Amino acid sequence: MRALFILLIAMRAMPLAAQVEVHGRAVDARTSEPLAFVHVLPAGGSAVTSDIDGRFVIRVSALPVALRFSYVGYAPLMLEASEANLGLVRLERTAIALQEAVVVAGENPAHRIIRRVHANRKANDAMRNRAHRYTSYSKLVFTANVDSALLADADSRAALDTSDQRAIDFLEKQHLLLIESATRKSFVPPASEKEEVLALRVSGLEDPSMLALMASTKTFSVYAPQIQINERAYLSPIGPNSTDRYLFMLEDTLLQGRDTVFVIAYQPRKGTRFDGLKGVLWVNTDGYALENVIAEPTERDGGTGVKLQQRFERIKGTWFPVQLNTFIYLDFVHVNRFKAMGVGRTYLKNIEVDAPIARKELRGPELVMDRLAIKRDVTFWNGLRSDTLSGKELRTYHTIDSMSKAEGLERKLKWVERLATGRLPMGPIDLRLDQLLRYNGYEGLRLGVGLATNDKLTRYASLGGYYAYGFADKASKYGGDLTLKPRPGIGPELKLYYDLDVAESGGVAFPGARIGLANPDGYRWLFVDRMDRQERMGAELAWRMSSALKVWLGAEHNDRENLRGYRYAEPVAEGVTLLSNRFITGSVSLGARFAFREQLVRVPGRQFIIPSKWPVLHVRAMQAFEGLWALGDLPGGQRAISRIDVMVEQRFRLRMLGDLSLRALGGMASDDAPYAFLYNLRGTFDRSVPMATPNAFETMRPNEFLADRYATLHVRHSFGHLLYEGKKFKPVPVLVANAAWGALARPELHRGYDFTPLADGFYEAGLQIDNLLRSGFTGLGIGAYWRFGPHTLPETIDNLAVKASIGLAF
Repeated sequence: MRALFILLIAMRAMPLAAQVEVHGRAVDARTSEPLAFVHVLPAGGSAVTSDIDGRFVIRVSALPVALRFSYVGYAPLMLEASEANLGLVRLERTAIALQEAVVVAGENPAHRIIRRVHANRKANDAMRNRAHRYTSYSKLVFTANVDSALLADADSRAALDTSDQRAIDFLEKQHLLLIESATRKSFVPPASEKEEVLALRVSGLEDPSMLALMASTKTFSVYAPQIQINERAYLSPIGPNSTDRYLFMLEDTLLQGRDTVFVIAYQPRKGTRFDGLKGVLWVNTDGYALENVIAEPTERDGGTGVKLQQRFERIKGTWFPVQLNTFIYLDFVHVNRFKAMGVGRTYLKNIEVDAPIARKELRGPELVMDRLAIKRDVTFWNGLRSDTLSGKELRTYHTIDSMSKAEGLERKLKWVERLATGRLPMGPIDLRLDQLLRYNGYEGLRLGVGLATNDKLTRYASLGGYYAYGFADKASKYGGDLTLKPRPGIGPELKLYYDLDVAESGGVAFPGARIGLANPDGYRWLFVDRMDRQERMGAELAWRMSSALKVWLGAEHNDRENLRGYRYAEPVAEGVTLLSNRFITGSVSLGARFAFREQLVRVPGRQFIIPSKWPVLHVRAMQAFEGLWALGDLPGGQRAISRIDVMVEQRFRLRMLGDLSLRALGGMASDDAPYAFLYNLRGTFDRSVPMATPNAFETMRPNEFLADRYATLHVRHSFGHLLYEGKKFKPVPVLVANAAWGALARPELHRGYDFTPLADGFYEAGLQIDNLLRSGFTGLGIGAYWRFGPHTLPETIDNLAVKASIGLAF
C-alpha cells in the first residue's frame, strides 16, 4: 500500500514537473509595435494566442521545442525555443493586400462564417445585451512615431540634424504625455449605466479632473450595424448583408483546444463607396463568436487616424471584451520631423456577467468622479495596474511634471478651459466674449464689453454686467446679473437680472440657447432687422432634474417698445382704435429640455452632458397677466398674453445612406397679441447677403409672413462622401427641404409693418454641395433652392435662391 501511494504521488507529480512555461512578446520586426492575437503553435501541443499587448505564455512538456508563429499580413516564423524566456519575437511584415477573388465552385467559405456570426450577435454581444459589472485600468501615452529602423541604423541617425537628434533622445527617455485611469462600471440593458472614476493621473497636471471623460471605458461593439469612431459612422463588417459590401478572405484555420478559430481578413469591396473599415476577425466556433477584432478606417481623414483592437474571453457562457487597444495617429502634429501618435490600453477585470444590479446603483450621473480620485497614492495605483510602470513611464511623470510647473501648464490649461465656455479669465474676473462683437440686421455692427466674477472670488455666486453699442440703431445697451450657486457646478442656480437691450420681434428662443454667429444656425441673425427695445428685470431658477431633463422657471417684468414704425391697432370703442407701440408685461414662464438617454458627467466643481442619439425636445411656455409684478412706481403687466413654443430635433445616421437631420418647430400665441409676441417665421432670402442658413427658409424673404400659430419642418440629408471622394476634392451633397404651415386670426391689429398672413403651406427644396473648397477645418460650398406651392411668386426668377454655404469640413 505504501509503495502504491508513493507511485500515485509520483505519477501525479510527473506532468507537473515536466510542464515548462515558455513566454515572450510578439512584435513587428521593423517598428517593434506589439502584435496582438499572434497564433503560437508548439510541435505536438495546443496553440495559444498572444494577448492585446503581444504577450504570450505557452506550456510545453520539455525544452527545446519548435514553435510556429503565424499572423495575418506577416510571414510565418519557425523558432526553436531552448529557454523559457524568448524575449521579443520579431515577425516580418509581408507586402500582401486582399485581392478580389472569384470562387468558381461554391460560395466564399468566409461568407458562411460571417453570416453565422451575425445570426448569433445578440447572444455573443454581452456588453450590450447582458447586465454586467467590472473594474477597469487604462493607460494612454502620447509620443512620436520614430521608425525603429532609423533608431537601429547608427549612420542614418548620425546624419540627422541636431534638432532631430535631440528629439529622438528625448523620445527614447520619456513619452510626451501619460494618462492613467481606473473605473468601476455597472450596466443594465438596454442603456442604464453608471461609471465611477476611481483614480485619474495625468502627467503635468495636479488636477486632471477636466479630462475625466477620457477615463470612460465606453467602447464600440463590432456587432452593431454601425460603428461610431469620432464623428463618423462606419458600416460594421458584421452588419446585415455585410458580405455585399465587404470582401472577406479566410486567411487561416487554427485549432484551439476543442474549438476551431477562423482568421478572416476584411476590407470594402472594390467599386463600393461607403465609410468602411478594414482589419481582421478571429471567429471561435464556440458560439460562432468574435474572439479578437482589429478594425481601422480604410482611409485617414483630415490627418487623423485610429486603429482599434479588442480581445474577448468566455465568461459565464458568453463572450465579453477583456482588453482594448487604441492607436491614435495625429499626422498633422509633429515633433520635429516625427508625427505624433497615441497608444491607449484598457484592461477589464473583476467582470461579473448577469450581475444582480439594483436600479438605485445606476441613479444619478452616468460618469462621476470625486476629488479623491486625483489623490490616490502609489499603493492604490499598484493594486490597479496590470503591470508595473516602466522606467520610461516613470521618467515621463517626473519630467513632464517638472516641465509643467516651470511653464505654468496647468494654469494655462484652466485658462483655455474657461475660454471654451465663452469667457476669458483675468484674475478673479472673466471677460464675456459673447459681448465683444455681434452683427444683425437691426443693430448692424455691435461692439461691447462684458465682465463677470469667477471662482477665484467665490464658487457660490457670480456677479456680472455688460455694455454694448449698435452702430446702425445708434443706441446703447447694458445690463447686469447675479447668479447664486448653492451647489457649484451641480445646481440648482438662481439668476437675477436686469437689462436695457433689444430683442427680436416675433422671434423664438429656448432656454440655454446661445445667440450669435458661432454656429451655422446663427447666420440667420444677418437677416434679423425687426427688433424691439426692451427694459426687463426678472429671476430664473434652473436645475437639472435628471440626466435627461433640465427645467427653467422664470418670472419677468418687461417694458417693450417698437421704434421702427409698428403700431398695434386695438379697438377700444365703436369707431375708436388705440394705436400703441409700447407693451408692458408681467409674466411667468416654464422651460424644459428633455433628451432621452442623454448622459451626464459630474466631476469636482462642474458637470456637462454627452449628447444623445435620440430626439431632443425643447419646450417654453409663457403666461402674462394684467397687473402682475406691480412694485411701487413700477407698473404691472398691462396685457394677458399666452404663448407656448416647442422644438424637436434629431439626427439619424442611416446605414449606407448618410446623415438625416430633422428639426420641427411649432408655436401658438394669443391671437390678439402684439406683433412682438407672434411669429415672423425664419426667412433668410436677401440677394445682397447670399448665405445659406440651416433650419431656416432659404427662399422666404425676411419678415415675409406672420402667424399666431405655426408649424415648420426642416429636413437635411447629407450623403457625406458616399457618392464621390477624391484624395483632395471631397464634395458633400446635401438635400434640403423646408415647409411651414400656420394661420393669423387677426391681421387687422397690426399696422406699420408689411407682412403676409401665413395661410395654406409654404414649401421649398434644394441641393447644396458643401466642401467644394476647403481651408483647414472650414468648407465652402454652394446651394440652389426652389420655392413652390401656394406661395409661388409670379416671377420665376424670384422663386430661385442661389447661396454660398459655410461649415466645418471633416
